[in-house]
Amino acid sequence: MYSSIDTSLISKPGDFTLSDVILTSYRSESGGNKSFKISVKTIVTDINIYESIFNKTLSGDITLIDAQNVVSALPLTGFERLEFKLFTPSISRGFDFTEKTGHPMYIYRIGNRQSLNPRTQIYTLYFASREMIQNEKVKAIKAYQGQISNIVTEIVRDSDLLDSQKDIFVEDTKGIHKYVAPIEKPIDFLDMLSKDARSNKFHNPGMLFYETSFGFNFRSIESMLAITDSKVRPVVARFEPKPASIRDNGNRDIIQEMKIASQYRIKDQFNTLKNLRNGIYASLTTKYDSFFKTIEDIIFDYHKDYEKGHHTEHDRDGGKTDNKGIAPLLNEKGNLISNYFLGTQYLRSDTSHTHNEIETPPTSEITPKRLSYNLAFESFKLELTVPGFTGLSAGELISFEMPTHAPVSDIKPDIDPYMSGRYLISSVRHNVSSVTKKHSMILECIKDSVRSAYPEENIDTFTGKEAVARGVIDIYTLDEVTVSGSSRPNTIFKT
Repeated sequence: MYSSIDTSLISKPGDFTLSDVILTSYRSESGGNKSFKISVKTIVTDINIYESIFNKTLSGDITLIDAQNVVSALPLTGFERLEFKLFTPSISRGFDFTEKTGHPMYIYRIGNRQSLNPRTQIYTLYFASREMIQNEKVKAIKAYQGQISNIVTEIVRDSDLLDSQKDIFVEDTKGIHKYVAPIEKPIDFLDMLSKDARSNKFHNPGMLFYETSFGFNFRSIESMLAITDSKVRPVVARFEPKPASIRDNGNRDIIQEMKIASQYRIKDQFNTLKNLRNGIYASLTTKYDSFFKTIEDIIFDYHKDYEKGHHTEHDRDGGKTDNKGIAPLLNEKGNLISNYFLGTQYLRSDTSHTHNEIETPPTSEITPKRLSYNLAFESFKLELTVPGFTGLSAGELISFEMPTHAPVSDIKPDIDPYMSGRYLISSVRHNVSSVTKKHSMILECIKDSVRSAYPEENIDTFTGKEAVARGVIDIYTLDEVTVSGSSRPNTIFKT
């Protein structure tokens, strides 16, 4: 990570190494067996690369100021490859989209095309991984049996489906299951499998399938937070909103400057209505088994389930906690917020013996846990703008020290006790500008817990604090009073 940077090869934060940028046509060069290629590096203004744990493949865009008429000379048709390499100097980890050593990206759209003058135009080309293009051409229509993790690998490698040669990092899953692909796109089928998957090691169900510069990943969010059931995963960087004037014995500390957030924004901190509607705090699932003709109600309780899994924050020893969740322990008419399970209800058919003795995923247990665990991360969203670094990817952990924004006092440390702490990087946008000669990143970071536990309250301080209603108002009587000009308002209330 940052410790592996050779500062002798970097003059300032945001330095980058960009190879030649090549557009490769589907047509041959002069009738030969080689593709026709055009170098466009000199006309590139900026490049964006997007990766996210919630997106299945890498994507991006590249903006060109074109005085060479590349649009017609190639020509651009939406069936081109894009080749280039982007690395932080001295770092072996980065983006290799070349034909020889990496995996080229595929152009699928041109947009924002405008004329700057009679001889020059500007436009943006949008690109994505080959697997995303391949996904739109085929359908999964066969039966699969085995561990879900193995089925996912088979679909990614299948030459009739995604046909990918990229590395895939897979988390082992529980159970032997059988699926008949319902004639749908491979990535849609993978998404369905991800929802049913259960980690062999961790408590919370559900997996994510996504791509980074390393390759494809099929893993649970909990595995991104912990290494084992009792050991949390360490953060790879600590970001702070400090001035970029870090000096070490009078010398510039490049590595420390690379971990400075020039801008930060809290996109979300809580949304109680959304959490209640989506069953994050509590839910009731009615399970129906059509083989045994049984019905069972399963109650999900956020507070009871929280302590069973790993979260972004942990105890002092790096273990699980039971009191740092997004919902404080408060008394409302003698209840916790997790007692109101009737607010969200699910109906799931967990029919036994659908495929003879092959195990059926227990969706009645998986669904409420998966939705609560995953959606809880939407409660805290932080956006950071930091110097570009190709050694950082979506799915990794960082920490951020947020100021309290409080009056100056002697209280130390001067950091927010709830919003500071460990965050999971959910998405990264790499931006490379040929104008500013700078590589920057916008990180979207999420968390599902607070560094310091919210205060607990056993006394009900909420109930019965509203004004008492005077009664039911008879609208006809109110109209009569209005017409007559009567000053007897009590006559409009029913008892």
